[in-house]
Amino acid sequence: MKKFITLVLTILVASIVFAQQTGYYNGTDGKNGEELKTALNNIIKGHTPYSYFFSKEIFKLSDADPENPDNVIQVYTGFSHPNGDYGNGGLQLNREHVWAKSHGDFGDMPPMYGDVHNLKPSAASVNQDKSNLDFDNGGLPHDVATECYYTDSTWEARDEVKGDIARIIFYMATRYEGNDGEMDLEVVDHNHSYPLPQHGKLSTLLEWNEQDPPDAFERNRNNVIFQFQKNRNPFIDNPEFVQLIWGEASPSPITIDDIQIFPQIAVTGEPVNIKATITSITNRELTASIFWGLSFENLTNEIPMMAAGDEFSVDIPGQGEDVTVYYKIVATDGVYEHATVVYNYYVPKTFNGTIVSIYDIQGQQNDSPYVGQTVSTTGIVTGNFGSNYFIQAGYGEWNGLFIYESGRNPSVGDSVIITGEIDEYYGKTEMKNISDYYFISGNNTLPDPAVVQTGNVTEGYESVLVKVNNALCTDDNYQANFFMWTVNDGSGDLMIHNTAVFEYEPSQGEYYTVMGPMNYDFDEWKIELRFESDVTSGGDTDGPVLVEVTPVSGVNIRIVFNEDVEESSAENVLNYTINNGITVESASQHSFFKSQVNLTVSQMMGDYELNVQNIEDTFGNVMEPQTFSFSYVGIEELLLNGQMRVYPNPASDHVYISFDAIDDFNLEILITDITGKQIMRDTQRAFIGANNLSYDFNDFAKGMYLLNIISEKGSLNYKLIVK
Repeated sequence: MKKFITLVLTILVASIVFAQQTGYYNGTDGKNGEELKTALNNIIKGHTPYSYFFSKEIFKLSDADPENPDNVIQVYTGFSHPNGDYGNGGLQLNREHVWAKSHGDFGDMPPMYGDVHNLKPSAASVNQDKSNLDFDNGGLPHDVATECYYTDSTWEARDEVKGDIARIIFYMATRYEGNDGEMDLEVVDHNHSYPLPQHGKLSTLLEWNEQDPPDAFERNRNNVIFQFQKNRNPFIDNPEFVQLIWGEASPSPITIDDIQIFPQIAVTGEPVNIKATITSITNRELTASIFWGLSFENLTNEIPMMAAGDEFSVDIPGQGEDVTVYYKIVATDGVYEHATVVYNYYVPKTFNGTIVSIYDIQGQQNDSPYVGQTVSTTGIVTGNFGSNYFIQAGYGEWNGLFIYESGRNPSVGDSVIITGEIDEYYGKTEMKNISDYYFISGNNTLPDPAVVQTGNVTEGYESVLVKVNNALCTDDNYQANFFMWTVNDGSGDLMIHNTAVFEYEPSQGEYYTVMGPMNYDFDEWKIELRFESDVTSGGDTDGPVLVEVTPVSGVNIRIVFNEDVEESSAENVLNYTINNGITVESASQHSFFKSQVNLTVSQMMGDYELNVQNIEDTFGNVMEPQTFSFSYVGIEELLLNGQMRVYPNPASDHVYISFDAIDDFNLEILITDITGKQIMRDTQRAFIGANNLSYDFNDFAKGMYLLNIISEKGSLNYKLIVK
């Protein structure tokens, strides 16, 4: 049976763009001093760390020469230099710590050491001379960076980057406040601050921030780093924050807060609603407008916002696909005027093509049957390593794929569609030469890791999320072996790769449980580490934890634990109780996803509490009792007369789904065969009124299929016959 699907229904998906997320700075307006600094710290802390080594790859995008993308711009010389020429001599590239790492001695200390907001490409000879100097005006011109000046204690940056340098220093002092074992960095108004965790000179840096406002190059750098680290330098987005924290500026009496956008993903030709809460301590009447345009510098379109009390809203007109819309809100009380930062959103392209499943691409064999062909496939991102990432569609063997593409930077949990060429790279099936990329949704639940034995990894697990349990570390010297250490659960050795994203310090002779995507390189299997949670030492001693309770219908509940659970305790109905007279009639563990249990219960309608106890994991650890609150309304409550039509059934070519919605809601269309294997998955937004969906079944083999229509309120299930 062919498993690829032609989507007649147009899928709206968002191609990745560099975005200033709507509402990113909610909660900062009206604040100054330490209160504002703390609010910004709460927004930008906890970023995704990358290794110092990997910053070279990020520089290729963040500091690229706009005239020659194969070069980067050196921060102090301003020279354009080949982006791969790193070394210790002359104009060769170094990675300059703008906040000198010796100011607090955080060399090799994550995440500070590798925070790319603080790193800039620099000429090696200049970096050596700049060293740990404070920033201030004056001195002698440098012989290489001739527009920079220096003394025995200070360094003056060239005019074109004075503001860039100042805003990096202010970022570091805001990002690192001494929390979570990090250093507390402070800007001081004097020089000779080395080796304390301080940097000067504050008064000069305040001048530089005013003298050299952010330009397109600096804004692009902020956007690129945000795509990697998932945090921004707020002083690039809003240089006025600097004076509000370290200067003498006072907050505006007008505050614009709780900025929201709907829908979260714009639809071609459809208006986008922006709303905000706007208040003033002057008690004067407020008016507000939104200024928007199709570039950051050209916000020439003005639309007055409608007020309902403190709530202001406006619709930005619908735009064509593949367009980025920039906007800011400006409010006035007739005396004072106040504006937000410039936000933006992207109107996605439409995908109209053919999806080839990862399962088909892998072909259940060593070499893909699609080698040399350009195809589109879909999956959830399970690991991102900067120059490559992994996607997976479903649990277990043959459902993972390696994507070779530098600089894309999807987040783990993103659901995506990717178009590219299938290749066999020394025995590993991969997609390269990416020609199109679409973002469907974020924060999706990852497939459960497949448990494998260290010495028995087979081709089917290539690029699949896996887990090895209680494996002994037999070689911890990863620095001598391309950052790989070795574990063995008694079945044979397996490599664990300390990646550019996360490194773990193993101890030989200790036992570890390790999780991550399974990679195949140079005739070796290895697990790629992504997060701290990928490695657990000393074996598993914790009981399972209930992480999800989802009513999928009025009589069925899906519950999910954080790890695989033992069958007999999972299927014992005495371990589950629900209040308000609901009876748990049966409990069934999922055939493949051993962390999932499906409960059959008496008819529900309302609010409930589920109590779970005595469930064991596969190591015999017993959970602590848990109570989980949930509600069930039912998808029928979202439909006019509670009705949905699925026709014709039996079907020969097309299946139609028709219903009248009484409210807007998200739904998922899932088609599986009778073995439970996913054949098609689609997400849609239902709108008030008539909704009509159409699906092409021409490529489906004859037989029975299961159609699940799922919303946040529940699901409807149908059996479909294809004749």
